[in-house]
Amino acid sequence: MILANATPVGMHPNIDEMVISKKALKHYSLVFDAIYTPKLTKLLKEAQNSGATIVYGTEMFINQAYIQFENFTGLPAPKEVMREVLSRNT
Repeated sequence: MILANATPVGMHPNIDEMVISKKALKHYSLVFDAIYTPKLTKLLKEAQNSGATIVYGTEMFINQAYIQFENFTGLPAPKEVMREVLSRNT
């Protein structure tokens, strides 16, 4: 099963909150958290500890940025530069 958190639960400053219990995480093989502040949320930490593959919210954020840049400018997004800037700031 896949769990996708698209709520603000667990976002800074409430970083100790989760949308699901730690016990329930054992049923999921993949967990995505749309939150990117912090990058490694409590949900993702606990999911990883339970053996699930995790996907950071920064992946959604950066891919949205690529598409917005390309739609707005008509040019290819400078993906490596954008990813580098994001990694320095998350």
